[in-house]
Amino acid sequence: MTLREGLTSMYEKNLQRYSDEFFAINIFNDIKVVFYTRSLKKYLLIGETVSFLGGYSFLQMLPTRLLGLPVAAPAELSFYRSAAPAYMLGRATDDMADGDLDPKVFGYESFPEYVKAAKSQIRNRSVEVKRDFTLDFLLKYTLENLERDQKPGDDVRQDWDMFLDAMLVEYYRRVNHKVLSKDKLKTIDDNSFSYAHNIMLISLRSKTRFKNIEEIAQLQGKIFALADLKPELALFTCKIPKEVLEEAQIDGEELMNNPNLLDGNEVIRRWMKEELAAGRELYDKLKKKIPNLDFKVKGYLTFLMAGVESKIKKIEKQLK
Repeated sequence: MTLREGLTSMYEKNLQRYSDEFFAINIFNDIKVVFYTRSLKKYLLIGETVSFLGGYSFLQMLPTRLLGLPVAAPAELSFYRSAAPAYMLGRATDDMADGDLDPKVFGYESFPEYVKAAKSQIRNRSVEVKRDFTLDFLLKYTLENLERDQKPGDDVRQDWDMFLDAMLVEYYRRVNHKVLSKDKLKTIDDNSFSYAHNIMLISLRSKTRFKNIEEIAQLQGKIFALADLKPELALFTCKIPKEVLEEAQIDGEELMNNPNLLDGNEVIRRWMKEELAAGRELYDKLKKKIPNLDFKVKGYLTFLMAGVESKIKKIEKQLK
C-alpha cells in the first residue's frame, strides 16, 4: 500500500466515526452555500421555515434552554428529522432539472445521470450508499427519516420516484425546446408539485396530504409561469400552451430565442389575464381551507401563499 493509499484509507475510516447527522448537516450546508452564491435567499427562507415546522418543539426547547445547551442541540434541529433535508434535496433536484444548477457541482455529468443513480437507490434497498458528503447519501438519509415519519398508506419511496420522473420530464422539455398543449402543461404542473408537496407534508408529520390541498399544484403552476415567462423562455422552457402560440401566430422556437416577441401581443395578454383569474380563484379556494388544517400545515401553506399572493399582485400591476 502506498502512502497516499494509506492516508486515504485512514481518512475514510475516521469519517465513518461520525454520525449520519454529521454528514447530512454538512451536505445541507453545502447546498445552502450554493444557493447563497446564486443569491437565492428565498429558498433558504423556505428551508428554514420547513425546518422550524418539521422539528421545532417548545416542550423540547425549554429544557434545552434551561440547561444552557447550544442552539445546535439535536432537540431543536430538524436536520435529524426529514423536513429540512427533504426540502433542500428536492430544491436542488428541481434546480438541476431547470438548468439553474449544474449537476457537476455535485459530481454528476448530467441531470439524467443523477436521476438514474437516485432511482437505483430508491427502488433497490440493497444498493450500498457510502457515508460521504454526497447527494446520494443525503437521499439515503432523507428517505430513512421520511419512512419513520410516514403513516399507514404512505409510500415516500414511490412519491420520490414519481417526483424524479416529473423533474426528468421538465428537463427534457427544456433541453428539447418543447412547446406543449394545455393538457400536457397541466399534467406537468400536477406531477411536479403534487409529489413534492406530499413528501413535505409527510416530513412535517401532518395528517394532511396533497389530495386535501390539491389546488396548490395548479395555483403555483399558473402563477409561477406568469411571473417568470420571459426568464423561463430564455432558458428554453416554454410554459405558454401550443394552442395559444398558434392563435398568437408566434413560433415557439423563435420565441425562446427572443422572449420580447411577447410584448404587445393581445392574444398572449388575454391568455395571461385568463390564467391570472383562474389562479386567483384557486388561491381563494385554498385559502378557505387553511383554518381547518393542523398547525404545521397552516404555517407551511400560509408561508407559501404569501409568496404566491406577492406574485399575483405584481402580475396584476403588469397587466393593467
